[in-house]
Amino acid sequence: MSQRILSFAVLWIFLGISLFIFGVHAGVFAIVLLAFFTQLELYQLFDKMGLKPIKNIGLAAGVVITLGSYYLGDLNSGSDLFMLSFVILALLIISLDLKAGRLSSFMPTLFGLFYVPFLMHFLIKIVKLAEENAQITELGTPTGIFLAVWLVAVAKCTDVGGLLVGMRFGRTPLSIISPKKTYEGAAGGIVFSMLVGIILAAVFHKYVPETLTWWRFALIAIPISITSVASDLVESAFKRQAGVNDSGKIIPGIGGIFDLTDSLILTSPLGYLLFKFTVFS
Repeated sequence: MSQRILSFAVLWIFLGISLFIFGVHAGVFAIVLLAFFTQLELYQLFDKMGLKPIKNIGLAAGVVITLGSYYLGDLNSGSDLFMLSFVILALLIISLDLKAGRLSSFMPTLFGLFYVPFLMHFLIKIVKLAEENAQITELGTPTGIFLAVWLVAVAKCTDVGGLLVGMRFGRTPLSIISPKKTYEGAAGGIVFSMLVGIILAAVFHKYVPETLTWWRFALIAIPISITSVASDLVESAFKRQAGVNDSGKIIPGIGGIFDLTDSLILTSPLGYLLFKFTVFS
């Protein structure tokens, strides 16, 4: 438990220093790296399930989608880059698989591309959204960075709050997929994430758009928090089917990169949509 909290604190300190020194570029490259290793670990879980994703091709397409979402100008990673990557990847996989008389690589490779880099690239799109609507926020990029970091903090603090509350008050199992999770812990995680969201908005108020009052932050935190729990359970289901406890062992007390990013995958597109229609509409 203490090792998990220490790793959590170190990662946040490192992210804060990187953003302070390198600005948005540090955030973009952090997401690119996190998506890359998350996708790799998902493919490794698929291997353990007996599936055969083509890792190199899928990972290369994932980097194009995440990196290109900020640096390729008018191209839209959510449609242009993703669809182009999807079609090219599908053709390559079909060509390779048909030589062996099967399509065993098709679904796991394409699912990994969609589920990780495509969904996670919406964190970068939040920054782009703020830049494109700078007249609304007056700050542009700094506001976008704050909103993306706020989303990550709320999603991850749901897990932290759920763990702390669940250890003390947890009685009712939430899901057979993850027996240690409880309804009491999930409720505590939601409340904790709401408090964290409000505190961050108060501390960094100069980056907050005028339309986002504290109570709106609290309300937005609720679906983000609930979705983060669901996103976490998806990864737990993958690990359960693969017969492993952690997706890796690179982060002390946490496990693999997928164990770190699991709650961000479904919350990233949801957060993008919530900000788009509550702040920038």
